Amino acid sequence: MPKPPRRWELTDRKLLRTIRRLAGEPAKVAATKRAVFDMAALRVTKAGVCQAICDWIDGDETVMETITTSIPEHAGEPAYEFQPNIDGHDMFIKVTIYERVTDHELLLLISAHKQQGGQRQ
Repeated sequence: MPKPPRRWELTDRKLLRTIRRLAGEPAKVAATKRAVFDMAALRVTKAGVCQAICDWIDGDETVMETITTSIPEHAGEPAYEFQPNIDGHDMFIKVTIYERVTDHELLLLISAHKQQGGQRQ
Protein backbone atom coordinates (compact mmCIF):
# COMPACT_ATOMS: atom_id res chain seq x y z
CA MET A 1 0.00 0.00 0.00
CA PRO A 2 1.50 3.39 -0.98
CA LYS A 3 2.37 5.81 1.78
CA PRO A 4 0.10 8.91 1.81
CA PRO A 5 1.72 12.25 0.94
CA ARG A 6 3.04 14.39 3.79
CA ARG A 7 1.91 17.59 2.07
CA TRP A 8 -0.38 18.49 -0.79
CA GLU A 9 -1.54 21.68 -2.48
CA LEU A 10 -4.49 23.41 -0.83
CA THR A 11 -7.09 24.03 -3.53
CA ASP A 12 -10.15 24.85 -1.40
CA ARG A 13 -10.77 28.54 -2.27
CA LYS A 14 -13.21 28.99 0.62
CA LEU A 15 -10.60 27.80 3.10
CA LEU A 16 -7.99 30.10 1.53
CA ARG A 17 -10.40 33.03 1.95
CA THR A 18 -10.90 32.08 5.61
CA ILE A 19 -7.13 32.01 6.23
CA ARG A 20 -6.77 35.33 4.38
CA ARG A 21 -9.59 36.92 6.39
CA LEU A 22 -8.13 35.80 9.73
CA ALA A 23 -4.58 36.84 8.78
CA GLY A 24 -5.97 40.23 7.77
CA GLU A 25 -7.09 40.76 11.37
CA PRO A 26 -4.00 40.22 13.57
CA ALA A 27 -6.23 40.39 16.67
CA LYS A 28 -7.65 37.06 15.45
CA VAL A 29 -4.20 35.50 15.27
CA ALA A 30 -2.44 33.73 18.13
CA ALA A 31 1.04 32.20 18.19
CA THR A 32 2.54 29.15 19.83
CA LYS A 33 5.61 29.63 22.02
CA ARG A 34 7.68 28.20 19.19
CA ALA A 35 6.35 30.78 16.72
CA VAL A 36 6.95 33.61 19.21
CA PHE A 37 10.59 32.50 19.62
CA ASP A 38 10.96 32.07 15.84
CA MET A 39 9.70 35.61 15.19
CA ALA A 40 11.72 37.16 18.01
CA ALA A 41 14.93 35.59 16.69
CA LEU A 42 14.36 37.32 13.35
CA ARG A 43 12.85 40.50 14.79
CA VAL A 44 9.68 39.83 12.83
CA THR A 45 6.31 40.84 14.28
CA LYS A 46 3.06 38.90 14.26
CA ALA A 47 1.61 41.69 12.09
CA GLY A 48 4.50 41.24 9.65
CA VAL A 49 3.87 37.50 9.41
CA CYS A 50 0.14 38.13 8.93
CA GLN A 51 0.87 40.61 6.13
CA ALA A 52 3.19 38.07 4.48
CA ILE A 53 0.41 35.44 4.60
CA CYS A 54 -2.05 37.92 3.06
CA ASP A 55 0.42 38.89 0.34
CA TRP A 56 1.17 35.22 -0.38
CA ILE A 57 -2.51 34.38 -0.83
CA ASP A 58 -3.22 37.61 -2.76
CA GLY A 59 -0.30 36.76 -5.07
CA ASP A 60 -1.96 33.39 -5.80
CA GLU A 61 1.11 31.53 -4.53
CA THR A 62 0.88 27.84 -3.67
CA VAL A 63 -0.29 27.05 -0.15
CA MET A 64 0.47 23.54 1.04
CA GLU A 65 -1.72 21.53 3.40
CA THR A 66 -0.38 18.98 5.86
CA ILE A 67 -1.38 17.31 9.10
CA THR A 68 -0.01 18.62 12.39
CA THR A 69 2.12 16.12 14.28
CA SER A 70 4.56 18.18 16.33
CA ILE A 71 2.13 19.86 18.73
CA PRO A 72 0.28 17.27 20.86
CA GLU A 73 -2.80 19.43 21.50
CA HIS A 74 -3.21 19.97 17.74
CA ALA A 75 -2.03 16.55 16.50
CA GLY A 76 -4.06 15.29 13.57
CA GLU A 77 -5.41 18.73 12.65
CA PRO A 78 -4.84 20.22 9.20
CA ALA A 79 -2.14 22.86 8.93
CA TYR A 80 -1.20 25.21 6.09
CA GLU A 81 2.27 26.20 4.93
CA PHE A 82 3.55 29.39 3.31
CA GLN A 83 7.03 30.30 2.08
CA PRO A 84 7.15 34.10 1.77
CA ASN A 85 10.10 36.42 1.98
CA ILE A 86 10.02 38.77 4.96
CA ASP A 87 12.68 41.47 5.31
CA GLY A 88 15.07 39.54 3.06
CA HIS A 89 14.51 36.22 4.85
CA ASP A 90 13.03 33.24 2.98
CA MET A 91 10.55 32.02 5.55
CA PHE A 92 8.58 28.90 6.38
CA ILE A 93 5.26 29.69 8.08
CA LYS A 94 2.84 27.05 9.31
CA VAL A 95 -0.64 27.86 10.63
CA THR A 96 -3.81 26.07 11.66
CA ILE A 97 -7.33 27.32 12.24
CA TYR A 98 -8.36 26.99 15.86
CA GLU A 99 -12.06 26.52 16.70
CA ARG A 100 -12.96 26.65 13.03
CA VAL A 101 -16.47 27.81 12.10
CA THR A 102 -17.24 29.16 15.58
CA ASP A 103 -17.46 32.66 17.01
CA HIS A 104 -14.03 32.05 18.59
CA GLU A 105 -12.29 31.11 15.32
CA LEU A 106 -8.67 32.23 15.10
CA LEU A 107 -5.53 31.58 13.13
CA LEU A 108 -2.78 29.91 15.15
CA LEU A 109 0.82 30.49 14.04
CA ILE A 110 2.58 27.18 14.67
CA SER A 111 5.95 28.27 13.32
CA ALA A 112 7.50 31.19 11.47
CA HIS A 113 11.21 30.64 10.88
CA LYS A 114 13.88 30.88 8.19
CA GLN A 115 13.84 28.19 5.55
CA GLN A 116 16.21 25.35 6.32
CA GLY A 117 19.30 26.01 4.29
CA GLY A 118 18.17 29.62 3.83
CA GLN A 119 16.17 29.04 0.65
CA ARG A 120 12.68 28.07 -0.43
CA GLN A 121 11.89 24.39 -0.76
